[in-house]
Amino acid sequence: MRDDILPVILCGGTGTRLWPVSREGMAKQLLPIVGDRTLLQMTLARVAGKGFAEPMVIGSHPVRFTIRDQVEAVAPKARVVIEPERRDTLAAVLLAAAIAAAEDPNRVLAVMPSDHLIRDEARFRDAVARAADAVREAGIAVIGVTPDAPSTAYGYIKPGAESGPGVRMVTRFVEKPDEERAHRLIFDGCLWNAGIFCFRAGWVLEAARLHEPASVAAVERAVAAMVPDLGMLKPGADFARARAISFDHGFMEKTDAALVVPADFHWSDVGDWDAVWAASDKDGAGNAIRGDGIVRGGADNLVHSEGRLVCALGVEGLAIIETPDAVLVAPRGRAQEVKALVGALKADSRPEASEHIRCHRPWGWYQTTDLGDRFRVKRIVVKPGAKLSLQRHHHRAEHWVVVRGTAEVTVDDKVSTLHENESVYISIGSVHRLANPGKIPVEIIEVQTGTYLEEDDIERIEDEFNRL
Repeated sequence: MRDDILPVILCGGTGTRLWPVSREGMAKQLLPIVGDRTLLQMTLARVAGKGFAEPMVIGSHPVRFTIRDQVEAVAPKARVVIEPERRDTLAAVLLAAAIAAAEDPNRVLAVMPSDHLIRDEARFRDAVARAADAVREAGIAVIGVTPDAPSTAYGYIKPGAESGPGVRMVTRFVEKPDEERAHRLIFDGCLWNAGIFCFRAGWVLEAARLHEPASVAAVERAVAAMVPDLGMLKPGADFARARAISFDHGFMEKTDAALVVPADFHWSDVGDWDAVWAASDKDGAGNAIRGDGIVRGGADNLVHSEGRLVCALGVEGLAIIETPDAVLVAPRGRAQEVKALVGALKADSRPEASEHIRCHRPWGWYQTTDLGDRFRVKRIVVKPGAKLSLQRHHHRAEHWVVVRGTAEVTVDDKVSTLHENESVYISIGSVHRLANPGKIPVEIIEVQTGTYLEEDDIERIEDEFNRL
């Protein structure tokens, strides 16, 4: 049995409460919400080094290339496993356990979210080590964080009798309470549920088989059919047959072998804009400013700007969040209601509810800067060494102007190199491709003209990302 712990990082959430920055197309764990690195990359760095094996990241299909790129930048030896479709955290945990058990059923896993913020890494690592030691033979241990204030945003754990040094039995789990009950829970010695679990791979599969036999069987079939896919691992289609339920509801609330390891490190799930404000550096008046923001005569505000200058005058306790296509202004104390607001936007079929104006692709990204009748203007950035698919359009022509870097352009049978301030015209029906042969990103301005300008007017002829 290996002694090093296998970190498993779950990267499939959508982070709706951090709208408009976090959306389904690019959730909070893939964004630098607090600090220069993304939350996923901060999580990977936290489990690097002595005591830990190379991590496994479980992610969702729509953002698989972004996940792969971010993981490679921090943990190049990590395995990235892409769920064929979202099935909530029970299926994701069983997937990681089945992969690990196929190699070594005695391997101890530490499963954790990718979107949490932990400041005291030494205490975190100590808590995970204690949890791992407690489950070398059997059982499952969850990290319980000592609360520093009553919170209605977190679940709670009621510890019971001691089970070993620094380990207690779990008496019960408590869903997110109202404020009055949160005070009582803290008075009763309850801990926040940090969503970090340790268990032995083979044990959890057998224990889960008692409660979710169909889900375990579906995941095991999916692992047996798993194949490499563009630097990632793709389980078989049977994964979709697993039940869509959280690991807490599907397993933790049913098992009688749950332990809790109390810990006192600083922890936040960065679950809403109030939590982001609490985790951010502030000025003397309690204002946290990220990006181009100014506060005058105000206190305790969060200002987050992704481009435009945001000025706040004489206001207190607000979250002011600016993105290129949406602005949110809300009292920080009502930050939990953003999820309902996004639900209302979806009901109104507003694309801003889910889609970013900046669309990330495996080769880079693009962003629409202007749109009118029969024309669209895009800013396109292609990563070094990357290339778009060989494609053609049936309803639009395109004009490309290189503003940075060097572009390799294919138009029908002609391949040419364009430098800054040079351009090319692609007529309707021409087979074309944009590539970046250089060492720096290439940036172009694309002007589309025609009767139909949507993304589904793409006929892919060749594509290294298998999107034909």
